[in-house]
Amino acid sequence: MLFPDKVGPSLRLARYFQSLRSWHRRFALFACGALATFALAPFGLLPVMFVAMPALVWMMDGALDAKTGQQRLLAGFACGWWFGFGYFVFGLWWLGVALLKEASLYAWALPLAVLGFPAALALFYGLAGAMAARFWAKGPLRLVALAAALTLVEWLRGHMASGFPWNAIAYTAIPVPLLMQSVRLTGLYVMGGLAVFIFASPVLVADPRGRFIGLSVSLMLVAGDLGYGWYRLNTADDNAERSINFRLVQPAIEEQAWRSSEGRADIFARLIALSTRPAEPGAPEPDVIVWPESTLPFLLEERPDARTAIGEMLKPGQVLILGAAQFAGRKPDGWPEFYNAIYVLDDSGQTVSVAGKTHLVPFGEYLPFEDFFRSIGLAALTALPGSYVPADNRQMLILPDGLTLFPLVCYEASFPRLVAGQTAGTAALLNLTYDAWFGRTPGPYQHFGQARLRAVETGKMLIRVGENGVTAIIDSRGNILDRLPFDRPGVLDRKIALP
Repeated sequence: MLFPDKVGPSLRLARYFQSLRSWHRRFALFACGALATFALAPFGLLPVMFVAMPALVWMMDGALDAKTGQQRLLAGFACGWWFGFGYFVFGLWWLGVALLKEASLYAWALPLAVLGFPAALALFYGLAGAMAARFWAKGPLRLVALAAALTLVEWLRGHMASGFPWNAIAYTAIPVPLLMQSVRLTGLYVMGGLAVFIFASPVLVADPRGRFIGLSVSLMLVAGDLGYGWYRLNTADDNAERSINFRLVQPAIEEQAWRSSEGRADIFARLIALSTRPAEPGAPEPDVIVWPESTLPFLLEERPDARTAIGEMLKPGQVLILGAAQFAGRKPDGWPEFYNAIYVLDDSGQTVSVAGKTHLVPFGEYLPFEDFFRSIGLAALTALPGSYVPADNRQMLILPDGLTLFPLVCYEASFPRLVAGQTAGTAALLNLTYDAWFGRTPGPYQHFGQARLRAVETGKMLIRVGENGVTAIIDSRGNILDRLPFDRPGVLDRKIALP
C-alpha cells in the first residue's frame, strides 16, 4: 500500500479505494463520475466533488501501483475513461429526450445519444488519465498532474473539430456568483484545473508526504477565489449611460401546435398577444420586445403579411428582436438550406439588422462529415429535409438608436472562445434559445448556467430568452436580476441600465 505509516479513517478509506480491482473499480469510477454531475446545474451540490475527486485519485493510486511503461498509461487511461463515462452519461442523458419527440423516426439512435456519445467524450478523460499517469507520484504532485491533464483535455474538448465544451469540469465549482468571479482571471479551463486540485486535496490528509504544502496551496486557492469573488460582487459598475425597457416573451408553446397549419397560426398569434399584453402596474412600457429562437413558424421573407402584422403590433419607436430561419440556398440534391438568424425589426416591420449563427449544433443543425457519408454510399443518411449552414462571420445586432448587442444563438452560449475578446463596443450579450426539445430535464438548466458564465467572463449583462425557459436577465457578475418560471407562458418587463 502507498500509505503504511498509520491507520485512521482517511487512511482506511484510501486503502479501500486502492484495493478495488477489475469490475469493482470500474463500477466505482463510473459511480464517482455520475456523482460529480450533481455539482452541475440544476443541483449545484458542490460538496459531492470532495467525494468524487479523492475517490478517483485513490483508485488511480491502486491502478497504477507497481505498473510501469505502457501498462501504467493504459491503467491511467482506463481510470479516466470510466470516470468520464459516468460523468457524461449522467450529465447528458437528457439528449435522448429530444429523440423521443419523434420516436418513430429517431428512437433507433437513442443508444448512440445516451451511451455512444458519452463513451466518445470519455476518451478525453481517458487521455487525461494516461497523461496524469505518466507523472504520477506520491504526495501533491499527483494532484498537480491530474489537474494539469484535465485542463489540457478540457481545452481540447472545447476546440477539436467543432468543439463541445458542455459541462466542462469547471462548472462543478461555480454554482453561485461568489465562486464565479475568478473565471474572469483564469478562463474556464484553467478554473477547472484549479478546482480539480482543490477537490482532490482531501487525499493529502491520508498522505504524510507533502501534506502541509499541498493543503496550504489548496486553502490559499480557496481563499483567493472567495476574496476576489467578494471584491467583484462589491464593486459597482458605473458605466451605465442609458436605460432601455425590455420585454422578454416566453411563449411555452405546446408541442402539438407545430403539427398543423392552424396550430402554427396560433403560435404567431400567441407571440403577438404576449407582446401586446398590458404592462403590470409600475412596469415600464417596452422599448424592445424579444422573442426566442425558432418560434416564428414560417420564413419571414416569405410572409410579408407577417411583417405587416408585426409593424401594426409595434408602437412608434418600439423594436422587435426575434430568432427565425433564413433561406440560404439549396444543396446539390435540391434540399433547402437555412441560416439560424436573429432579426431586428423596426416599428414598420422592416429589418434593421440581422445576425446569423456561426457555430452550429452537430447532428442537430447539420450532419458532420456529410461528404464522407455520400462518398461511401450512405447518401440516404444525408438527405435531411432541410439543414442549416453557418453564417460566414459574426455580425453584431444594431438597433435603430445605435444600441449594439452581441448575439449568441442557442448553443453558441456554451463556448467561451466565441465571446473572448470579442465584445468590446457592445452593450450586452443577447442569448436566444429553444430548449423545449429537452423538456423538464437538467439540459435547459445546464445551458442557462453556461450562458450565465459568459456574462461573468465578459463583464457584460446577459439578456436571455428561451421558448420555455430559462428566460432571465443576468448582470455582469452573474446575479439573476429577474426571471420567468420555467415552462410557463409569460412576459418579463424590466428596465435595464446599459453603457
